[in-house]
Amino acid sequence: MTKQTRSRLTVLGIVVVVAGGIAVSPLPTMAGNYVDMLQAMRAFDKANAAYEVKEYDEALRWYEVATENAPADNAIIQATLRFFTASSNHLLYNPGLTDDPVNEERLEAAREGYEETIGVVEDGLQDPLLEQGVKDTIALYEQYSTEQLAGLYRDYFRDMDKSIEYFDRLIEMAPDEPGRYYALADVYERFHDEEENPLLDMAIATYERPVEMNPDDPIGYRQVANLLNKYGRFDETMEWLARARDVNADNPEGYYLIATYYWDKVYRDPDLTQRQRREFIELGIGQLDAALELNDEYVDALVYKNLLLREKAKVEPQNANALIAEADEYRSRALAIRDAIAEAQRQAAAEAAEAAAEGR
Repeated sequence: MTKQTRSRLTVLGIVVVVAGGIAVSPLPTMAGNYVDMLQAMRAFDKANAAYEVKEYDEALRWYEVATENAPADNAIIQATLRFFTASSNHLLYNPGLTDDPVNEERLEAAREGYEETIGVVEDGLQDPLLEQGVKDTIALYEQYSTEQLAGLYRDYFRDMDKSIEYFDRLIEMAPDEPGRYYALADVYERFHDEEENPLLDMAIATYERPVEMNPDDPIGYRQVANLLNKYGRFDETMEWLARARDVNADNPEGYYLIATYYWDKVYRDPDLTQRQRREFIELGIGQLDAALELNDEYVDALVYKNLLLREKAKVEPQNANALIAEADEYRSRALAIRDAIAEAQRQAAAEAAEAAAEGR
């Protein structure tokens, strides 16, 4: 769970809204000392109110009171209190503030709180008397805590092994979620050092796992291609882009995307030989021709054919005038189609506004 994550849980009277703030209803009925129960519930309400308006110091004070008075053997109550105590400390932590013991204590308290939350949840999940609805709720607290710990160990503690451990746990929780593999691959890439800690192949292998899970989705292939291209492995990049194209061969986007990589390589790499430039230009134009055969009004493909023809003019100066003229034609076609689309959208908006006005 991050500040941007939004999740709503409603179980046993607890409602959690996570979006950088939180609102939680009163704790479920607690057996035991009535006075302690009442104090815990009141403190919990005050803590939630403070959290919701981002007064995290105040929230921490009241979460502590609630924890002191709440029953220690109630898994959902303890998981809730520990999680939001950890979250309050986490949100108070300022990563830009160095050499500040109080600030570092907040980070450590957040880490400990998330780990304690996981411990409470795992104990609760083993309780045969705990209702399934409660187990489902506290399991989400374990997921959120695991997400936070994976990020804390990666970003602040700079502990690769612990970060990998928690990202692996997240994958175990949802093995069909591609984003979790990409997050793990990001850890390998961040800690990659060509000489001292070569991890790039691990990152690539992790990026490939979503492809294995869903071989008909071109996005997975493109993710691998982007990573390979980032590290200058151009031939492999193009192989993966071709695989992405081929799983959806009727979509012109796959052909167009390959052409953009060829153009970028020709335009930006000063180390290419003239032969390589000619080869890449022709390969790119071939891909664009295939895209335009599928959709002759594909504006982006027209634009890039214009660009590749201009690059071709540089390597064939004897044909430069004819190539530039041809490039101009593709650019003009692209502009005309773009203008027509814009005019159609303007007209549709005007008609919709007029219809709305008549319906008043």
